[in-house]
Amino acid sequence: MRALQEQELGAFVASVNHFFKHATGDAAEVRSAYLAETGEYLPFFDFSGIVDVSGEWRGSLYFSAPRGMLSHLLLSYGSESYTDADHLDLIGEIANMFSGQARRELGEGLEISVPRRCTSIAIKPGSEPRPYVVPLAWRGFEAIVVVDLKTSRSPVS
Repeated sequence: MRALQEQELGAFVASVNHFFKHATGDAAEVRSAYLAETGEYLPFFDFSGIVDVSGEWRGSLYFSAPRGMLSHLLLSYGSESYTDADHLDLIGEIANMFSGQARRELGEGLEISVPRRCTSIAIKPGSEPRPYVVPLAWRGFEAIVVVDLKTSRSPVS
């Protein structure tokens, strides 16, 4: 099994940029992606959306963000409601959008689950190969995208 290659990861970074720019007019500052350390917990925030992937690629995609960031996103959508349920719906939509980008980039054979939405989940990577963590900042808020995908297919040239 091999993990995602850097050039494949670029599609996820582009989707993060596209989402924030399209949704709010302000691009997110995507910081340098890094490989998570095996056995160490990753940073997590108030709400997380998790999409499980199967087929030619296996693993999960995570998006974790603080309440304040999601509240500002809801406000930019014109929402007048800021309940936990609203935040969970939004985090699920964002995680689903990132997984849709994965399908476009990695192939239609990718089977994507309905997003799981949760509060305050600690993400602990498993064994090798290690997942990528993509930290981002938007309007003073920090968030992360975790791309934990593995495949038996040959690397992209």
